[in-house]
Amino acid sequence: MKSNFELPAIPKENAFNAIRLLLCLIVLFMHAFGKVGIGNAYLFDGHMAVCGFFIISGFWVTKSYFAAPNLKAFFTKRAKKIFPMYYISLIFFSFVCCYFSELPAQEYFGAEYFKYLFWNAIFLNFMHPSLPGCFAGNAVNGALRTIKIEIGFYLILPLILHFWKKMQTALGKNMLFAILYALSVAYNLILKSYAKNWHLPSQLEHQLPSFISFFVSGIFIFLNWDFFLKMKNKLLLPSVAAYILHYVTKSEILFPAALAVIIVWTALTFKRLQCVGQTIDFSWGIYLFHFPLMQILYHCTGGIVCPPVYVASILGISFTFAFIAEKYVQKRIK
Repeated sequence: MKSNFELPAIPKENAFNAIRLLLCLIVLFMHAFGKVGIGNAYLFDGHMAVCGFFIISGFWVTKSYFAAPNLKAFFTKRAKKIFPMYYISLIFFSFVCCYFSELPAQEYFGAEYFKYLFWNAIFLNFMHPSLPGCFAGNAVNGALRTIKIEIGFYLILPLILHFWKKMQTALGKNMLFAILYALSVAYNLILKSYAKNWHLPSQLEHQLPSFISFFVSGIFIFLNWDFFLKMKNKLLLPSVAAYILHYVTKSEILFPAALAVIIVWTALTFKRLQCVGQTIDFSWGIYLFHFPLMQILYHCTGGIVCPPVYVASILGISFTFAFIAEKYVQKRIK
């Protein structure tokens, strides 16, 4: 994107892909162990992991925006990254699940099936999360609910950066992100305090405004890269303290900024982990495939599973699917 902004020199040796994979595995473990009733440990904090994804996305998608020659190129690159594997996962499992449905094929491929395809194809997964006769009416792929948030961020990022460019001073530029951050946190606080009293739908807690604070934390670090490099070690300890405090107070006021500092500091400090995901980034494929695979395995065993074997099976099969999809589909369309 043509701009006076000079792209910062992000070290090629970094652990961002390794962190992304770790966050993906945390989500996988949370879903898998949660299915068998032992998913309450903080180690499997799926909310933290998803928020970490959004921070990394805010950081790298901003870089992609400035590196693109125009908006069309930016959106084309984002579409190639997200859409092919998303729709492969959606359509593939919609056919596979026919075998696990309690309904005969002629009833399975009816109006409810096409409603599922329609709503999921436009990323409004919560409107129709289940397929006819499958998994006792539970969501086929509960992980997909975050995709609409990511796509929403892609759409508003050019607008955010447009206003950022219009600001004449560094203070004004930084205040823009501070305001967006504060509004996002306020949105969360208001919903948590008054949603039940106002009879608001629970889905509102899982929409883009709730997560803007995480995206803009990643954007802010990218746009103030030199400042972050100078301050990263001084920022680490208060960030870790704020991160721990959020579990005690159940407040997310400082959590997005703290998590952003921790993630980027870790990516730069443990740069030897750059080899993880360097050739093939498994995280997107695993994120898409693990949930329906979990539902299928649980269904096939009748719910009587040995948790370690169950989780290892989900992990192994998800890795295999992700490898095939990345190697033979995703790389051909870049």
